[in-house]
Amino acid sequence: MEIKKVKKEWLLLFCLPLWWGCGKKSDSEEKVAKVDSVALPSTKDQILGVARIEPEDGLMSLTAGTTGRVLEVLIDENDSVTKGQPLLRVEVAVENAQLRQSQSKIATLQATLAANQATLEGLRVSLANAQENYTRNVDLFKGNAQTKQAVDDSKATVDKLLKDSETAEANVRQAQSRIGESKADLNYYQTVLEKKKVLALLSGKILKVLVKVGEYVNNDSQIADFAPSGPLYAKTEVDELYAERVQVGQKAYILSQTTGDTLAQGKVSYAAAYLKQKSLFKDQATEQEDRRVRDVSIRLEAGKMPLIGSRVDCLILLQ
Repeated sequence: MEIKKVKKEWLLLFCLPLWWGCGKKSDSEEKVAKVDSVALPSTKDQILGVARIEPEDGLMSLTAGTTGRVLEVLIDENDSVTKGQPLLRVEVAVENAQLRQSQSKIATLQATLAANQATLEGLRVSLANAQENYTRNVDLFKGNAQTKQAVDDSKATVDKLLKDSETAEANVRQAQSRIGESKADLNYYQTVLEKKKVLALLSGKILKVLVKVGEYVNNDSQIADFAPSGPLYAKTEVDELYAERVQVGQKAYILSQTTGDTLAQGKVSYAAAYLKQKSLFKDQATEQEDRRVRDVSIRLEAGKMPLIGSRVDCLILLQ
């Protein structure tokens, strides 16, 4: 009996710490559960996805739009540019020579035209005098005061001057036509020269310069990565399971994937009217090929902005 009593007492001493420890653990778990339930809203009230920070129309690649060797790069990374601002200076020696040649040709043709017009005016004066002389000789011949030979000679002079005048008029018209053609050529060469100017088509920021002095560019050569001016957007894709719950105007927060800090906030400004195959971040190893998603854009409010191109978390409040 004494042995059994001692065993019971030792058993009670051994179990008491275990019961006490279990009680403490239960209290701790209850406290953690309360904290978590406050800090983390229900998934019924929010959607968390991955987004990329971009301008409304996305990032762009600027192209040269012309051909030639680059003589000077007029932009640098992080530069802000305005519409119409020069970006590159391209070699235009050939085009300038063609333009000067065309201008010289027009000057020569204008001088020729002036000479032909002067000749025509002189012939017209001579023709008028010759016609007057012929008329007078005819009248004198009728009065037997002039010979028939004189009448015939004056008539021949009139005929010759008429032909010469017609030829001079043709020369004037030809010179005028050639001047018109040369002016068209001049306009063409001026247009070619104008197109050699590589200008910014939009205002925005140069992100990266892709061309160097001495390189040869053509129409499709990419010269810079470019972000158009305007508000930034967080562009994300919402899985089809939650797609119908997203609406324009819902509040959203942009969070750092590294620290979880709030980088910006905004509102849903666009939600596509259809589902499509997933396209953002298709390099994810866990991606399912048959997933359907809805494109969603969040316009960020003014203030401190994440870097363009940042990959961030996007928390959309569904309330």
